[in-house]
Amino acid sequence: MPDEQYLKLQGIWMLLLRTISTEEEDVAWFSLNGVPIRYSMREHALISGLDCHEYPRKYLKLGSTKFVDYYFGGLKKITITDVEQKLLSMKTPCNDRLKMAVLFFLGRVIRGQAKDSGPVDPFILRIVEDLDVCRTFPWGRLTFEDAIKNIKHMMELLKGEVHPACGFPGFIIPLEILAFECIPKLGKTFRLSADTPSEDCPRMCKSRNTKSSMKGYPLKDIYAALGHTKVYVYILCSRN
Repeated sequence: MPDEQYLKLQGIWMLLLRTISTEEEDVAWFSLNGVPIRYSMREHALISGLDCHEYPRKYLKLGSTKFVDYYFGGLKKITITDVEQKLLSMKTPCNDRLKMAVLFFLGRVIRGQAKDSGPVDPFILRIVEDLDVCRTFPWGRLTFEDAIKNIKHMMELLKGEVHPACGFPGFIIPLEILAFECIPKLGKTFRLSADTPSEDCPRMCKSRNTKSSMKGYPLKDIYAALGHTKVYVYILCSRN
């Protein structure tokens, strides 16, 4: 996959600005052009291609800090920047270099922070010790729960008003693709199929954004591709 400097997030704002308030804790609903759109674990699995099965028993205690203690023992806070620098300094292929690459991927993509200066999640630091567990762990369930938690938190914090200046952590990747998949016009305009992707790659890696020199696509282009949004007003009447 080509290295993209910017994430093109406006498609997500089109959904977040149309969030439907419900009491369901494990599902997010949006309404676009009068059509309800569900974002549940099933949609997350289909979009991302990640494993969404149940967690293994006592999964928070999996692995150990032996690996990160060896390479980052003197640091009180390990950041993605630290991991990236260490990875680039490891020139010879070896098992530890693979672990460092997995740590970078998990900490930057799967459970990233809004900024690279933020601390890497302690769970990621532990589980990278066992690569076999990393391969079989249900990362889809973990990223979905992160996504739902952050969506609910953001809507409560901003009282339903979402501003593009708000930052998102690593879960933005499957959500970004959600917008372009559930809104076909956006997908046709702003997404391209990857050239000869590996069959083993997650689905979210098999397409990419169209090129842009900006951090996001102009809103006028998003709205032009989106088309006219219908607004429905429901009036509830009661009789004594």
